[in-house]
Amino acid sequence: MEELKRLKSVAALRGKPYTLRVVWQNGSRDLVDMTGVVHRVAAFAPLRDPAAFRKVRVIADGLGIGWEGNLDYSARSLRLLAEEQRTLSGADLVEFERKAGLTTRETAQIFDVAPRTVASYRRSPRLPRAIGSMLRSLRNDPAVLAAYYRPLSRARGRPRKHAGENVVA
Repeated sequence: MEELKRLKSVAALRGKPYTLRVVWQNGSRDLVDMTGVVHRVAAFAPLRDPAAFRKVRVIADGLGIGWEGNLDYSARSLRLLAEEQRTLSGADLVEFERKAGLTTRETAQIFDVAPRTVASYRRSPRLPRAIGSMLRSLRNDPAVLAAYYRPLSRARGRPRKHAGENVVA
């Protein structure tokens, strides 16, 4: 069962429109950009006014945030936004590959990139957003990994020449 994360405090950042500084009751902190929510969900249109957005507060004993006009957003949804917006690095990819037992070629196949691109991602301090989003999905749901995983040969080095094959130089 999923742990309910409750909010301790929330504040809108000045100078960063639609961004919240969130402190969870366990002491962890997140910056959450709510631009997409404010501009894509019709009910949140009144919050496009920066003064209205800044009036955010914790509600329901930390289970959500709210604004004037009975607008509210659950702590669970806020946590999902924070997790999705968190930057992932090559180290996160390496850890995932290790835990999942994937080879470079298998990882490349899953992400639909070349093996050398996977090697480059592993050294990156920041994965591209699309790759980070896919990595989150793969880590969070074994069914997503199962949907894309296809086992590949674990042989190393160059493929052996079979009898009767011509090698093009």
